[in-house]
Amino acid sequence: MTISNALARIRLPAWMRTGTVASICTRIVLAYIAFAIIVISSTVLYGIYYKLYVPQLMHQAPVYLQYPVLPSANTTADVTFVPESDYKFLSMSQAYSVRLELDVPTSEFNRDIGNFMVAIDLQNRQGESMYKSTRPSILPYQSLPVRLLNTAVRAVPLALGLTHESTRLQIPLLDSMYDRHLSPITTARISLSKPLQVYSAQIIICAQFSGLRYW
Repeated sequence: MTISNALARIRLPAWMRTGTVASICTRIVLAYIAFAIIVISSTVLYGIYYKLYVPQLMHQAPVYLQYPVLPSANTTADVTFVPESDYKFLSMSQAYSVRLELDVPTSEFNRDIGNFMVAIDLQNRQGESMYKSTRPSILPYQSLPVRLLNTAVRAVPLALGLTHESTRLQIPLLDSMYDRHLSPITTARISLSKPLQVYSAQIIICAQFSGLRYW
């Protein structure tokens, strides 16, 4: 039985069944109460369903690169996602993409490096490798006239220290990655093949929703 049918079956007093102002106001109030109950119950049920069925959209963590003493060695960083021993931060039945974001200065040193490789190794709590990937990247090319024009346009903010000459590299590392129930991912080891100058870096794991979760 719906709420509207239940309200229709309620026997109202005689003074409310007449066409007086009081009866009309009472019917309006009852209708608003019924509507409020429907909206509140629907919102609560949707919130519970969303919390239980839809995982967190994005996980991100800062990456602190460690530069080696030997120029020939790789620049590496270890990122810990799960500090607690009994916590899983990824949903087992959800596909994820992994990317690395680098905020790098547009310096001559970085431009002269050219192509460099970015490697990632996702590991479980025992240090076993779950997923590995290596992808190339490079700073976007800018000719000398374009660089001069860009510097001239941004001269005032640069001089005041409000901004800096940098570019953001978004490097996709993994697509459609699924976490494993018995060996959940807890850490990531990132490696750069060349000592790129970096202002800041972060790793981002983003859920790739599809089907009912997408809608």
